[in-house]
Amino acid sequence: MIHVRPFAALRPPAHRASEVSCPPYDVVDRSEALAAANGRECSFMRVVRPDIDFPETPHPSEAQLASRAQANLDALVSAGALIPDRTAQLYVYRMARAGRRVAGLVCCVDVADYRSGAIRRHEHTRPDKEADRVRHIMATGAHAEPVLLAAPQVEDLPRQLLRDMNDRPLVHFAARDGVTHSLWAVHDPDPYIAMFAAVERVYIADGHHRSAAADRAEQEWRARGLPSGGLGPRAFPAVIFPAEELVILPYHRLVRDMRGLGPAEFRDLCAQQGVTWRRLADGENALPDLRGELGVRLRDGWWRAALPPCEGSPLERLDVSRLSAAILSPALSIRDERTDPRIAFLGGVGGERLDAEVESGRADAAFAMRATDIADLMAIADRNEVMPPKSTWFDPKIRSGLFLHRFATAGHARANPHERSP
Repeated sequence: MIHVRPFAALRPPAHRASEVSCPPYDVVDRSEALAAANGRECSFMRVVRPDIDFPETPHPSEAQLASRAQANLDALVSAGALIPDRTAQLYVYRMARAGRRVAGLVCCVDVADYRSGAIRRHEHTRPDKEADRVRHIMATGAHAEPVLLAAPQVEDLPRQLLRDMNDRPLVHFAARDGVTHSLWAVHDPDPYIAMFAAVERVYIADGHHRSAAADRAEQEWRARGLPSGGLGPRAFPAVIFPAEELVILPYHRLVRDMRGLGPAEFRDLCAQQGVTWRRLADGENALPDLRGELGVRLRDGWWRAALPPCEGSPLERLDVSRLSAAILSPALSIRDERTDPRIAFLGGVGGERLDAEVESGRADAAFAMRATDIADLMAIADRNEVMPPKSTWFDPKIRSGLFLHRFATAGHARANPHERSP
């Protein structure tokens, strides 16, 4: 059973949604975050990435960042750039680009469902990133960004979402990246609540750190005996999409340091593990179409690598797992992709970007991956196994700042002059 909760979202008025909203905090580096907020004093990027309000050096303290996030959120509310809905609601959120649309249910879900495993996870979290999000929640009294959840084979969900998209949207705008974002209020939450009461489990597609941080923050909030309103910290925001409508793009690997190995020597080492090599022809697509194949950009050009066969578990059969077992670990001594500084990740890009990383010297090698299938993700989560880091890149990304769950204000009891009327 999945508990779907209506909530009174804190969100921008329609005419300011484009100005306020921003990409998620974890898909942009500092320079990209600065560019997203440039000239936009009411950008939500200043809430989720308060570091951009400080010089790059010296790095601000954790306390400074938490305090600035709180102050920036308060400033948006005071300026009327974010206004709370007066009543608790469910919402429908749709993203559209190049003729393709994907819609999902905006709601709050229970921390208890995350703890029980009804909300299934497939990745480990990094302690530092998780702690950063806990501090953010505790400082702002809010879950600033939603988690993306995938719901497989919930047959009535797409039809019900379509019914609720018949009215004029609350928000409708095109972002700089070409994605059009639309938001509707749900008139009757009961069909969704009943629908998900019969659903055994949903899957975290994007937002493992946000989910884990919500769990930890709820425990800390409760332990301190802090006051809250509405659902309080026991629920956190999510967008639940039909799993069959989600698109996963490849998450590629970069190796920064081959430790002196030349391209030919590297290929020979990999061949000892059963990897076979073929140079790509001019104009041939570097991104692989078949399981067990990689595009590999080395100093001497592009190659197609065929990994040795694997008959193991769903986790072991993932191309990212097979890359690690056949190449990264034996040939390059990269045994923990979560912590080894020599490896980096690029999601949702094409071969041209990977080519540029090697050509510029920023990487010694680039590995172009095939996208992970959603069925593999769910099979691994159902076995309580953990995928390698950065195995999936869902596209497009949920826009931040369009709806957040604030359960307490600074001081925990402050009137809001911009509260919406019914």
